[in-house]
Amino acid sequence: MRFALLFMTALLLMGCNTSSKSRLLDEVDSLVVAEKYDSAYQEVMKLDPQFDDEKDLAHYRLLLVQTSYLTYSTLPNDSVIDEAISFYEHGGDADRLANAYYYKASLLRERNDDIRAIQFYKKAEEVSGKSKDLGLRYKIAESMVKINNRNGNSNLQLGYARKALDYALKSGNKNWIAYSYFNMSKAFQKMGQVDSLTKYTKELIPRLEDIYPQDLPHFLNCIGFMYIKNGDLQHARKYFEESLSLEEIPNTLVSLAEVYTEEGNDDEAYKLWQKAFLMDDDGTRDIIMFNMLQYDLKHQKNLEDACERMYRIYTIRDSMTSVLKDRTIQEMQQKYDEEALNHLYESKLMRWMIATLILVLLVLLLIGYVRYKRNRLRLQMAKHQMLISQYNNEINQLSAQCSIAEHDISRYQSMIADYTLQISQLKSSGEHEEKQKDEMKARIEDYVRKNSDLEASCMEARQQIEMLRQEIADIVEKASPKLNRGKILYDDILQNKAIVSWSKDDYKCFLEYYKVVHMKEYEAIERRYKNKHFTMRNILFLILNDMGKSNMEISQMMGILPESLRVIKHRLQKNH
Repeated sequence: MRFALLFMTALLLMGCNTSSKSRLLDEVDSLVVAEKYDSAYQEVMKLDPQFDDEKDLAHYRLLLVQTSYLTYSTLPNDSVIDEAISFYEHGGDADRLANAYYYKASLLRERNDDIRAIQFYKKAEEVSGKSKDLGLRYKIAESMVKINNRNGNSNLQLGYARKALDYALKSGNKNWIAYSYFNMSKAFQKMGQVDSLTKYTKELIPRLEDIYPQDLPHFLNCIGFMYIKNGDLQHARKYFEESLSLEEIPNTLVSLAEVYTEEGNDDEAYKLWQKAFLMDDDGTRDIIMFNMLQYDLKHQKNLEDACERMYRIYTIRDSMTSVLKDRTIQEMQQKYDEEALNHLYESKLMRWMIATLILVLLVLLLIGYVRYKRNRLRLQMAKHQMLISQYNNEINQLSAQCSIAEHDISRYQSMIADYTLQISQLKSSGEHEEKQKDEMKARIEDYVRKNSDLEASCMEARQQIEMLRQEIADIVEKASPKLNRGKILYDDILQNKAIVSWSKDDYKCFLEYYKVVHMKEYEAIERRYKNKHFTMRNILFLILNDMGKSNMEISQMMGILPESLRVIKHRLQKNH
């Protein structure tokens, strides 16, 4: 009996102890939710890591990793979070499993293991999909914004920024809302969409009080960037200078230098590029090097002097970082000159290496520019083709409406004439005949009204057709030189002029114009000779056939003998 009593007492004490530890863990959880991270970390460190209940042990492990990460303290071994994940994957607590995945991913992101980090972030996102914890879903989405930004996935970055903003607005948390607008602004900044960037950055301006003070320089830089993209240099300068007064960020220095450049103050811009270059930030290094070399090429005598100056800056960047804090730009330049004497022989080699690099970069830029222009022209041509095709379809529809209206007008006029004749033939003035006359007159009036409406409708359609034809003419003659050239060549063919001297570009211009003006005929040729690789000369021959040109006319225009023409026809028929 005594043994049973002692056993029950022991169980009760164990239960109380377990309940007490669970309660303490829940209290730490509450501190984390309230964003009192330091207090939460201190409470976790006070806890005895020995737990009898596996659930409490998993909770403790999660809180230990969570509070250590949030307070930038020494992180425990990876096995701690891995064991928590293992428990929650079989324990059924979806929110804590999502949190465990999230902090595992965050630890991996800190180590630049982005591939595995994304895998765990996606797991966290999937598990939290049905969670009502907006804070959990917000921090997962925001982390995906950051990791996609770092990896250059602009569309994914924007998608997660939208999700984070949605969670923030639903929660009403001012801090989250401010950071979400910042993330949206940065995403559109990266994608070069100025209108959207402006929209979300303006939402950010009245919310600067809701952010953490250490992040204010980055927010001010973002706002300044918005103003510079909208051409407001005065406001851009204000926000950049305010940002730099709090913290000198390389990106902000480069942005303010851009303002100075736009204002024509190249010397001040150069000083800022020098200062930014000496900071350890690879993200702005290429831009700074390009701008400094451009400045030197403009203000120094030649490329060799510019490369020498660039090499001096590059070789002593690390040693001069601390000096920059206390010395003027003039003093730094003297230091550059003094230390550069010790690198005379290396500088010659570096100079040519940089020159070679510049040449390679210039070639790549030129190739990229040519491709950009070519793609832009191709897209512009496609746009013009679509517009002209659309206008032609509308013209055909309006012409069909006019034809139907003219047919109805003719029919109504014929009926009006018939009724008028019948009325004149009714000689008797009896009541029955008078009634019949009145009915006929009413019908005549109805037909006259319908005719009037149809004529007005037809007139309006003709005006619209004329306007559409003028729009097509404007596109061909003004908006697209290629189509304009194609029209001239098309007119030459209508007049049976020789095309022997046509260049490759002439063939292209003609075909582009023909596609626009005779889209159906061109598509019919393509369907007829599907998957056949013909030359542009072969295609032109098929078009001339479709236009009704005789063999003699085609032979004279293309400058080929009738025998050669027969060979071409034979080959085309064989491939048909």
